[in-house]
Amino acid sequence: MMKEEYREAFSEVEQIINLMPSGLANKIPLGFKKIIESEKSKTYIPNVTEPIEQSELKPETTIILAVMYRDFLCSKEERAKLIARDANKLAEFENALREKYNPDNIFKNRKVQNETNYNDTVQETAIIEYKKKNFLQKIFDKIKHLFKR
Repeated sequence: MMKEEYREAFSEVEQIINLMPSGLANKIPLGFKKIIESEKSKTYIPNVTEPIEQSELKPETTIILAVMYRDFLCSKEERAKLIARDANKLAEFENALREKYNPDNIFKNRKVQNETNYNDTVQETAIIEYKKKNFLQKIFDKIKHLFKR
């Protein structure tokens, strides 16, 4: 099930397509327009006016418009540039995540931290055996306690 934010964004995108000149709107495939029509919110009334730059669009609407521009409206050369730029940004993002969450680096950092902590403060710990006293030992301890008085 689609989130309501995306349904509202599709409503805004549909209104923007309706505001486009017919030559530009005809470049958008009918299948894409049908998807927008079927997925838009039935209750949300978008407030998109011309010029569009002055309208407050949802972030999801901006993303859908960017993809729509890249895939349907721009020239082949510009599309190639945009796809290359998107691929570079995605690669940079993945590399940043890989550096941040790489299991090898995480374990190395922990090992270094543990070594520095170990050298700073050395604490000895030993296992202490704890035995419960049985009934006879308790009686014997009470008798011993009486004689100490």
